[in-house]
Amino acid sequence: MANITLQEVKLHCRIDDSDTLEDSLLQIYIDAALEVCQKHIGKSFDIQEFTPAIKAGCLMYIAHLYQNREMVSTNTVSEVPLAISSLWSIYRDPAIY
Repeated sequence: MANITLQEVKLHCRIDDSDTLEDSLLQIYIDAALEVCQKHIGKSFDIQEFTPAIKAGCLMYIAHLYQNREMVSTNTVSEVPLAISSLWSIYRDPAIY
């Protein structure tokens, strides 16, 4: 079963665990990362084992969403890092385009 906790996300994103202001936003990002990962690999986590590589990619994806959450920014816009795709793609169903 796929499981990523708020505490893991906060540790990964370097957010103080006592800061609960954005917990609901982080939970949305957790749910989105799990959904996007399953779509990317073409398998649900009922079929595909939730491996450390998949979890690491999900944590990276969540951090990317958290750090780049504005529609408009004065910072440089960046795509989802290649590392995430690299972690997930080894589990990708060859029939998924």
